[in-house]
Amino acid sequence: MKALIIEDELPAAGRLKNLLNGINEDIQILDVLTSIEKAVEWFNNNESPDVIFMDIELSDGKCFEIFNQVRITAPVIFTTAYDHFAIKAIKLNALDYLLKPVDSTELTDALEKLKSASVKSDLPGIDELMNYISNAAKNKKPNKLAIKDANSTRFIDIPGILRLQADSNYTIVFLKDGSKITSTRTLKDYQDILSDSGFFRVHNTHLINLNFVDKFHKDSSILVMTDGSSIEVSRNKKKELLAQLGAD
Repeated sequence: MKALIIEDELPAAGRLKNLLNGINEDIQILDVLTSIEKAVEWFNNNESPDVIFMDIELSDGKCFEIFNQVRITAPVIFTTAYDHFAIKAIKLNALDYLLKPVDSTELTDALEKLKSASVKSDLPGIDELMNYISNAAKNKKPNKLAIKDANSTRFIDIPGILRLQADSNYTIVFLKDGSKITSTRTLKDYQDILSDSGFFRVHNTHLINLNFVDKFHKDSSILVMTDGSSIEVSRNKKKELLAQLGAD
């Protein structure tokens, strides 16, 4: 596997190189680039690597400027020291992200994802990712969600998602048109990003779109959605749910 590191903090780049070599001696580090300018020059003069580890904040700007100047075809694993809005976007719309200092176990997990036979076809377009992050930076709610199943990534209108149900480490996404998608992400992943878009976790296994609530039976703590599905509401979520619905 040929890897490229784009990182302006040399100690962080050195740590990442050591971790990669410790995980797999066959990983070849092609280069360590410290700026947007150097990265653009490198891509214009070299063949694509198998994977790119890319810091978000570089010495001469945000790494997304690289994508505006050259075509990136390799999977990207973002690294960052900042746990802010971009993490939500990256977590659900890119291959992976790693918070610095990079943890060996998390790095190993990211590399395992990369080995997946379908991972390259699963990767969303960078335009989608950049648009998502741009909207987040302007405090705009995202209007699409990348949902990865076993074979592909679908971009679904968030207002068209009725509810999500946990199924072990998978999530079943129910759409208002009656169809459903089994996603390889956990319900917690989706909760993190949809909580600002009118979704509420009423139970360990259920995340609902509040816009599709039909009725709530207080005596039995059963919520009925517009598609007729009945969902149990956890006792400790009942009061907050009623407040969200304006019915407390």
